[in-house]
Amino acid sequence: MNPAAHPHRRRPRGFTLVEVAISLVLLALATGTVVAVLQQQLVQHKMSDTDAILAQAHDALLSYVTTYGYLPCPATANTQGREDVARIVNGVRTCTAESGFLPAVTLGLPNLDAWGLLEGAWHDASGSTNGTHLRAIRYAVAGLAGTPYAGALTSPGLGLPASPGIRAAVQAQLNANSGLFVCASSAGLLTTNNRCGLTANNTVAANTAVILWSLGEDAPYIAQFSTDETQNYTPTVARVVVSHAYVPRGAAGGPFDDRVSYIAFAAVAERLVYGGFVQ
Repeated sequence: MNPAAHPHRRRPRGFTLVEVAISLVLLALATGTVVAVLQQQLVQHKMSDTDAILAQAHDALLSYVTTYGYLPCPATANTQGREDVARIVNGVRTCTAESGFLPAVTLGLPNLDAWGLLEGAWHDASGSTNGTHLRAIRYAVAGLAGTPYAGALTSPGLGLPASPGIRAAVQAQLNANSGLFVCASSAGLLTTNNRCGLTANNTVAANTAVILWSLGEDAPYIAQFSTDETQNYTPTVARVVVSHAYVPRGAAGGPFDDRVSYIAFAAVAERLVYGGFVQ
């Protein structure tokens, strides 16, 4: 066929370099958006899984109280997931530390790491080989140090003969700001009496018996911790844990992906009564 017979027929042409470049840019943008969305969904999924693990630990602690009449002491780096009791005098069990790791072996929890510790959803061996156990669930129980009822929460029947007034007496000590505090921010914490301070709406929970928490996804990256995350790892103010909404890396003020749960003394006291340990 003679091409001259069809003067208006155009030859097929390929994409120009500009069109290819634009297509690649659009594809990269779309891919980046999809990846960002998937990463965000993964983070949310991991946080939900960690919340479920904390809820499991929460229930295990209350079941332990119902069975034994006291809360276990925190585990420490060398106790392989077992509670660390410093001494027992006249039935009062004093813990080696008020804050440490969840004593998952003592509680009989499953799915523990090689060191007998329960981890959050971000579980690996990061930090465990040098004793820091950065992925392990943290646990603090109010020791009521410096009060007439020191060690009460970790002692059978609150460490005293059963009587109707014991629960009220221990609650009074907790209400005197000797319990544990969950705060919405590390800003404005009171170092003199270990409280959230006077900043409006900064107190999430006051004078609790127990706090459980995970250091989140960025646990191995201590140098990148925000001030709030640092408080939860190496507290500047004792007996205080910070809990607020998730903040991604790169945000102003630094990231926050810690997950926190707590148990009020009223819930512990209810189990003590149910188990017949106090009236």
